[in-house]
This record gives sequence, C-alpha cells and structure tokens, in this order.
Amino acid sequence: MVILEEETSKARKESVHQQAERHALYIIIDAVFGLALGLGAFSLTDIPLRNGHDLFLAVSFFAFSYFVISMSWMALRPFFKEYIVYGSINGFLFITGFFIAILPVSMRLIMMQYLKQTSLAILEASLMLYPLCMAVISMNMGVFSFAFSKQSWKTIPWDDLTHLLSEGVGSFVMGIIFLISVFIPLERTLADVLPFNVLSKLPPVEWIPFKVVFWFLGGIALAGPAVLITNLILRFRRPKD
Repeated sequence: MVILEEETSKARKESVHQQAERHALYIIIDAVFGLALGLGAFSLTDIPLRNGHDLFLAVSFFAFSYFVISMSWMALRPFFKEYIVYGSINGFLFITGFFIAILPVSMRLIMMQYLKQTSLAILEASLMLYPLCMAVISMNMGVFSFAFSKQSWKTIPWDDLTHLLSEGVGSFVMGIIFLISVFIPLERTLADVLPFNVLSKLPPVEWIPFKVVFWFLGGIALAGPAVLITNLILRFRRPKD
C-alpha cells in the first residue's frame, strides 16, 4: 500500500510527456545494454583462435568488458525507476548508450589484431577507441549518480545517498583513468616500466601494453580510495536522528 502511494505521488509530479520519456528510456536502456553484451559474446565466435592461450586471452578480455557493461546496466537501470528523468540527463543517457553500443566493435578489432595482426594502425586506433568508450561510460555513470543524488538529497535515506554518491565518485575517477590511458602510446609496454630483475620473476608479460596495466593500477590506487574517502566523509556528515 505504501509503495503504491509512493508510485502514485511520483506519477503526479510528472507530466504525460515525462512519463512517456521514462517508458522510452526503459526500452532503450534494456535494448542497448543487452545488445552490447550479446554482440560482444557473438564477436568471439568469429575470431581465429589458434590455441588455448588465444582462447584464454579472448575470454578474459570479454569478461572484463562484460563485467563493466553488466555492472553499469544494473547500476543505471534503477536510477530511472526511482528518480524523475528530465533535461540534460536524457542527453547523457543517449551518449552513454552510443558508446556502449560501439564497445563490442573495439573489442573485436583488438582481439583480431592481437591474434593475427594485419594493420598496426587499426590496432592503435582500436586501443584508443576502447578506453575512450570506457571513459565516457564510466564518467557518465558518475554524472548520473551526482544528478540523482542532488535531486533526492533531502528525500532518500542517508545510507542510500552514501551508496549513490560513492559509486558516482568511483565511476567518475575510473572514467578519468580510462581517458588518460587513451593517450598512452601502444608501444609502451611493461618491459618499458618494470626493471629486468622484476620481469624475470614474472610469467612472460613484458609484451602487455602499459595502458592495460594502467587501468587496473588506477582502479586500485585511485578509484578504490576515492570511494572509501567519499564513504568516510559522508559518514561524518551523517545527520543526527
């Protein structure tokens, strides 16, 4: 009964046009994210895998992208159910949807060129397109979190607000990390940044582009602490009951 009253109250605040936009956005969100996951998985079926190493590389790369896309999908979908959608938020959503949709293209190009390189220029371009897509997706997820938290600052429970803002900060910082990696040259590998005595103790990883390692290092060293710091700040600012 309470839920029904909340939904009725929410609907009264929206115009018929806004309600129609909300319904259309549900369809677009589900279609774009679902299509991106499907195309990403389907692209693996036509990659010329030669051995188990190639298979492991292809599946691992897809798994990373699948994790980002699915997490974005699960995080984004509830926002448009719980909060009123209006104005520039729609524009950010369409931009996010576009880069989600072309993400499988960059994935496929990278895998094809790594397994059987035919053009260094295509490999370089695809390894710039992929982090650019990830940057736009991640930063827009942060924008959504900030926009919805501002809209509901005084109406939602503090724990929900903390979760919303901390996720937004983490996503935005991760987006900046991806954006910086766009400009890291492909020729720069682990062999260029790690000393030989360290590389000699590791499996053969010296060929891995440094920009790929930069994503993981940035997530651990910057995005993770940013989420923790945001949580701590909001915990100290929690209003007294």
